[in-house]
Amino acid sequence: MKKVKAVASRKLALVFLLLCIMVVILSPWADAPSPSTPIVPVPSGEDLATAKPVVAEEISRLTVEVAMEEPEFQALVDQNDEFIAKHPDISVELHRIDPQHAYSTYKQAAQMEELADVILLSNEWVKEFAVSGYLLPADAAFVGKALTEQFDVLIAPLKWNGSYLWGVPRDMDPYVLVWNMDLLHGWLGEDVTLPLTIEQWTALTAKSSELQGAFSWLTIDRNDPLAMLAWLENAVGERSDGLWTDGSKPWEGTPFEQALTLLDQQRAGVKFIDNASEAASTLKAGTTLAAIVPYSLAAPLVAEPRISSDSKLELDHQTWKLPYVWPRGSSFSISSTTEDEDAAYKWIAEMTDAPNQLHNLEERNLLPVYRTLYDNDRRLSNLLPGRNGQTFPNQSPLIMGPDMAARLEKLGGLWRKFTTGVITLDDWKKEWID
Repeated sequence: MKKVKAVASRKLALVFLLLCIMVVILSPWADAPSPSTPIVPVPSGEDLATAKPVVAEEISRLTVEVAMEEPEFQALVDQNDEFIAKHPDISVELHRIDPQHAYSTYKQAAQMEELADVILLSNEWVKEFAVSGYLLPADAAFVGKALTEQFDVLIAPLKWNGSYLWGVPRDMDPYVLVWNMDLLHGWLGEDVTLPLTIEQWTALTAKSSELQGAFSWLTIDRNDPLAMLAWLENAVGERSDGLWTDGSKPWEGTPFEQALTLLDQQRAGVKFIDNASEAASTLKAGTTLAAIVPYSLAAPLVAEPRISSDSKLELDHQTWKLPYVWPRGSSFSISSTTEDEDAAYKWIAEMTDAPNQLHNLEERNLLPVYRTLYDNDRRLSNLLPGRNGQTFPNQSPLIMGPDMAARLEKLGGLWRKFTTGVITLDDWKKEWID
């Protein structure tokens, strides 16, 4: 019995010893501060109803390339800044390229799949770029009644593959003739009226020749074939877009041949220039009888206050009463490689809306592309009266295929060689057929 009691005592002592060891080991943790628990406010029922999840807003990034002179580009920069302020979810990077090399620059970028998201193309280039697969349809960029507002002369070149549109018109800037009326009245009399006949033009060249080059009878851009076509239209009173009609011989026994022959024979009295600003200089100096210039340059030139000794300048846009004249329009198109198609639609729609068109008119004298803007503005309605569907800008061109850019490029090459005396009129006729 004593032996059992001794064993039990030893067990109790062992248990007591183990408890003491555990107390020693655990005692530091008993003094450690308990971890703090953050207090999370519980929103009220009203807060729960209005709470919205916080989502990071994704930024769309666009690159835009435009063929513009520097002053016009700066105006677009200002418009773009306003757009970005209203659309912080869209970032737009603008780039200006040289207008004289725009076609080749765009074409090379497209072939290398490096075209900007949005580009500004001459209307005559759009169809070629679309057929080549470089563009996306732009129909979604026509917001509201924008499509019904468009003139046929501008919208027709943008159509391909059914009813799809591959560009959105921004403006137009057709050529006009600016006359030195003092010289004109002195050479042909006070009762002369515009436009002149080809016979009157011939009389003017003879008068210029008599004065031995003191005054040029015409100032015209040697680099733009549309300048030549504008003069032909004025001299013969016929639309020139049918020159490429299949089977036609426009330079054989036609009024166009007569006018081009006059230009060839009297080229000594013509001042061939490299840019429109030179035309403005000759008109201001009073050393040219007439100059073919874009409307955007002609309008402020004619409107400038002049002293009594300055020559009186008058804008002649009588050819705009023809069924068709070259509008020299430009349109925004969307690259087929863009990754921000919706942002491109939104940007184009705003850059071509009525307020921006009116701004371009006031600041740069670029004609708008909405019909109603002409109805509501006396200055514009006087420029394009009687929009009855029979005159510019209400009719489509006779020919406007994807090869139009190539046709104009070939004509431009002929025109430059002709103006520099490299080829004769007979050479012109031969190369036109080839």
